[in-house]
Amino acid sequence: MTVSYLIKECGAGMSYRLNCIEVSILQPLSRLREVRVLTLGFVLCSRLGDGPLWAAVAVTLLLFGQSRERLAVATAAVVVVLAIAAFSSLKKLVRRRRPFELWADLSCLVQPPDRYSFPSGHTMTAFSLYGTFTTMLPGSGWFFCPAALLIGLSRIFLGAHYPSDVIVGGLLGAGLGHTVALGALWLLG
Repeated sequence: MTVSYLIKECGAGMSYRLNCIEVSILQPLSRLREVRVLTLGFVLCSRLGDGPLWAAVAVTLLLFGQSRERLAVATAAVVVVLAIAAFSSLKKLVRRRRPFELWADLSCLVQPPDRYSFPSGHTMTAFSLYGTFTTMLPGSGWFFCPAALLIGLSRIFLGAHYPSDVIVGGLLGAGLGHTVALGALWLLG
């Protein structure tokens, strides 16, 4: 028995236990989908997180903002590329299957953009933009924090992700956005 075999087996056991705990959250949550207005609201949040919300923010800031807002948009564009590279790499490395693929009583109400679940790309992107804009544009958190939270929650509610996919995506994204924004502010004085 090798060390790598033991790590793999222990990791698989821990992953299964975590999946079971998370499914115990997802199952009652999925029953709330019967509330049509709630489901439609979360579908809208998820779809806005596909890019339209962020494009509208960028266009608005570029058209009506000053140099600081334009710098924030440029930094956000770099952060989105980094976030996509990071979550794509992590998904290929971890290869966590989506909840509806493993649990017969769970369904997914949206078409996932890729195969794997961990971390949530929608959430990582949303929180990376939250981290970028709130660092570079103090006072903008009133908009970006609820937007990022609703996008993350929508991915759980709609059955595309486990809660831990969203929590880790949010933490990684916020850290990435904040760090890159601080670097941009430091570089450009």
